[in-house]
Amino acid sequence: MKTLKYLTASAMLGAMVFAARAQTTTTVVEPSSPPPPPPSQDQTTIVQTEPSTVVVTNETEPMYRNQELNIDAFGTLSLGEQFIDSISSTKVRRNGRLGAGAGVSMFFVKNVGIGADAWAEDTTKKFVDNVSGSLIVRFPIANTGLSPYVFGGGGYQFEPVSQSFGHFGGGIEIRFNPHVGIFVDARYVVTRHTEDFGLGRAGFRFSF
Repeated sequence: MKTLKYLTASAMLGAMVFAARAQTTTTVVEPSSPPPPPPSQDQTTIVQTEPSTVVVTNETEPMYRNQELNIDAFGTLSLGEQFIDSISSTKVRRNGRLGAGAGVSMFFVKNVGIGADAWAEDTTKKFVDNVSGSLIVRFPIANTGLSPYVFGGGGYQFEPVSQSFGHFGGGIEIRFNPHVGIFVDARYVVTRHTEDFGLGRAGFRFSF
């Protein structure tokens, strides 16, 4: 009888343990998948961006260019032929005639150009007393801004006598930069009806 009870109790205990194990959830942990292999060279895309191109030059603008337009504003001083032959500061002060004028010149090549100017010594009558045109040949010294020049041509005088004239002369130009400078020149004017005279000019030159 005791043996039967023992067997019954053992069977009940085993059934209880079996039921408890059946209710337990078993978690299976699967190993994580290995990382994908790196792409082969055939699968790699390379994007190359070219940098901006910057051109740096050490060249400077020349003082005197092959093609340029010049505009002049100047004052004048003229002397009769008799005073030029024995010129002195006293004769210049006593007999010199002052005036003012403007001019323009065009250079098609670096050394050769043409120009025209007009000036007046007596503004109480005609506004312009003289007009002239010239062929100009200049000789720039490297890129120093200095340029001696010679010129020759002819023109017409309205006051005090109406007459044509020819002239020749020379001067020097000094440029502070490629667009602004000063100049001084002198010319001998051969007139048709009156005595010859000399004309000096000094002023500013603007180059474009």
